[in-house]
Amino acid sequence: MPRPAAPSRPSPTPWIACLGLLAGTALLFSRSLGYDFINYDDPVYLTNNPRVQAGLTWDGLVWAFTGHADYWHPLTWVSHMLDWQLFGADATGHRAVNVLWHAVNAVLAFLLLRRLTGAWGLALFSAALFAWHPLRVESVVWVTERKDVMSGFFFLLTLLAYARYATRRASGQPAGPAYALTLALFLGGLMCKPSVVTLPLVLLALDLWPLHRLAPTPAAGWWRTHRGVLLEKIPFFALSAVIAVVTIRMQVASNAFSLAVPLADRLGNAVVSVVRYLGNFFWPVDLAFFYEHPGAWPAATVAGAVALLLLLTAWAWVRRRREPELLTGWLWFLAMLLPALGLLQVGVQGMADRYTYLPILGAQLAVLGIIARLPVPARAQLIAAGLVLTAAAGLTWRQQAFWRDSESLYQRARAMDPASAHAEAFLGYTHYEAGRLADAERHARRALELDPHIHWAWLTLANVQGQTGRLADAVNSYQRLIDRHPGYARGHYLRGLLLQQLGRTAEAEADLTRAAALLPDNAQVQLVLAEFLARQRKFTAAAAAYTRVVTLRPDSAEAHAGLGYMYALTGQREDAARHWQEALRLKPDFPGLRERLQQIRP
Repeated sequence: MPRPAAPSRPSPTPWIACLGLLAGTALLFSRSLGYDFINYDDPVYLTNNPRVQAGLTWDGLVWAFTGHADYWHPLTWVSHMLDWQLFGADATGHRAVNVLWHAVNAVLAFLLLRRLTGAWGLALFSAALFAWHPLRVESVVWVTERKDVMSGFFFLLTLLAYARYATRRASGQPAGPAYALTLALFLGGLMCKPSVVTLPLVLLALDLWPLHRLAPTPAAGWWRTHRGVLLEKIPFFALSAVIAVVTIRMQVASNAFSLAVPLADRLGNAVVSVVRYLGNFFWPVDLAFFYEHPGAWPAATVAGAVALLLLLTAWAWVRRRREPELLTGWLWFLAMLLPALGLLQVGVQGMADRYTYLPILGAQLAVLGIIARLPVPARAQLIAAGLVLTAAAGLTWRQQAFWRDSESLYQRARAMDPASAHAEAFLGYTHYEAGRLADAERHARRALELDPHIHWAWLTLANVQGQTGRLADAVNSYQRLIDRHPGYARGHYLRGLLLQQLGRTAEAEADLTRAAALLPDNAQVQLVLAEFLARQRKFTAAAAAYTRVVTLRPDSAEAHAGLGYMYALTGQREDAARHWQEALRLKPDFPGLRERLQQIRP
């Protein structure tokens, strides 16, 4: 592959290429703009999240940096808050922002690859392939995955800034500001998605090639020669370590490690997944939203995957001098995949298309080197590139159609894997939301036949049983759900409501209290608990619950009114009047409240 080109006079061609990438990417993903939110994670991040729906507020910003979540990504939260303030519940605006981030990333990928290789034609092809590949659909079309495209933006800028820093350092120019900028951009990426923690390994790979700051083979005096290059990475690795610890602690607290898989099986799935990701890159025809975790792969499958990965690694190592981009690209690919390989199993999936967003650029860098050395006429290369990009764009256009609604998404996953218990469970829950109770129960029972531990299936079954009058069966299904997932707040909450309906108040109080403890930031759950405690005449406990609601939702007239009643019933007339006045300010026609306020005024 050519070495990076020396700076030359500006040419309009790269800028035309940038505009073409930007416009082409936006046009390609415009198909998804009319789609609505889906019911997987979008409710947590957006449609049922009062913090996000409040828009950009000081309290929201504090929560974004300090609140309870599965991991720390404050810039992503801020982006969602801004979107909700601008677009409200209109999913088109939210998706358009995702598309814009991705289109900008396509341009940044082109600029980075051009900077690293000096071959702007191949860099343009590779950037377009990255942007238009169907593996990108999940990251771009799914609003919840804003964190992918935002972290990608900072990732690419970090690498561009690092290349500039290394160039200035090598030429003896002042490099401190460029180094500080690189570190700041890296922190920005971590604040969008913690999976960027392995970026320092990519910097080391770039030091091998094309920056040539590290010799690929250790020799006498190697440490002395390269000590500065290695020591300058300490702040990067320190940031990665801090974010990794914070993320693990948050995921433990949020019960994200919900799938118990032995270490040997996690390692087996990791190596098989790397091969599957490569396969999906070269042949992306059976992509789906959800890939069931297999548990234990057959030993022969794992052995074959290990053999292939060792072979590719050995090939890249042996060719490191003649074709150094192979080793750099391969290390980039593996390093950025590492956090998503399930060595610490988060969630229930075995792999996911979105996990390739940043790793695949490394694989493409290696492939780019191979293409550059093929003895193929330029015209033939141009035709081949056009055919590949046309095929990729066509598959991406098609893949977006599966995201038009939740049902289509899960039907696709079920079609790709008829034995997928989670696809059945998600489909059952979607039918339940649509009021198709018979279909919901059928899919829920099928999911439980395949895997009796899926909480979505038990939840759907219990909800259907409750709505069709089979209350005892519903309580039993909720119990089986909670037995398998004792930390599942929604199970406790819904069972508490049902037990309250059945008059089993002591059990209902225990469930509602447990749900409120598990969801301290959920104003609705806190309000339900407060109202329940008030009906049980536990005024002090109810006042504490109402206070939490007022803290979370100061604009809740119901919470202010309820807290006022608790104060009135415990003789705190001034506090009662203050909260009733606020409730009336928020809701002037609040039933009966104006009369109550007049009664307690002196």
